[in-house]
Amino acid sequence: MKFGICYCYWSKDWEGTDYPQAIARARKCGFDVLEIFYGRLLDMAQKEVDEIKAACKEYDVEIYCCGGFDKEHDLTQKDPAARAHAIEKAKEIIKAASRVGSRNFSGINYSQWCNFDNPLDKEERLSLAVPSLQEVGKFAGDYGLSWNMEVVNRFENYLLNTAKEAADLCKEVNSPNINILLDIFHGMIEEDDLAEAIKTAGDHLGHYHMGSNNRRPPRPGFLPWKDVCQALKDINYDRCVSFEPLVRTGGTVALGGGNVWREMLPQGADDKMLDDILIESLNFIKGMI
Repeated sequence: MKFGICYCYWSKDWEGTDYPQAIARARKCGFDVLEIFYGRLLDMAQKEVDEIKAACKEYDVEIYCCGGFDKEHDLTQKDPAARAHAIEKAKEIIKAASRVGSRNFSGINYSQWCNFDNPLDKEERLSLAVPSLQEVGKFAGDYGLSWNMEVVNRFENYLLNTAKEAADLCKEVNSPNINILLDIFHGMIEEDDLAEAIKTAGDHLGHYHMGSNNRRPPRPGFLPWKDVCQALKDINYDRCVSFEPLVRTGGTVALGGGNVWREMLPQGADDKMLDDILIESLNFIKGMI
């Protein structure tokens, strides 16, 4: 099993220009993966791509990509031309992720993030998602990439709120490259049992996000960490567990979907303290897996 950290833990923004330094920092803290948003990869200069790949090789760290879609990228649009355009945009993302050697793209990558214009058309939208995802999955297979659909809470999307809904969609799509991202934060809101959600996803679980109930790094508390870690072992999960702490105010993380309205870090936290918190959190989880 690999362990990842999302770039936004060290930044107020979803994206940055210091990925090689963040790769080195991830390794120093004991992580195998740095997870970044995909946006800048679409038009990133080759020099920066080469620097990222060199840092990945030097520190033995992989890049994973993530993101949430807008209307243009929505694979469930009713208009066939718009849906075909969204499929082509998905293919562009796959090619962009491959530039930095990424074999994993996760997020609300099937429909529009935080759009509730027509929530009563859920079944129709899901049926439209199937052929779109089949085409995306076939293209992802050419690049050896797992396209992981994130199961999120009812306040961010209405199509996939539970592991069962995502597993059912995966079965309909029937592609080894279309999989599921479960996030313990969203699961805490929507699932009856976090461990059973993992078992429901089963072999389709392509990625897993961890964080505390208030989106700090994993730590002792009321979440059933032992049950969650045991469930990952029960399904022989051997992919990546990424930490996705959303703890900073004042940047695109807070204002662009993370909704962080108060300081979530200790007062006066410096770089060393941030890393120490992360290392302690990683050791906490590793002690149960």
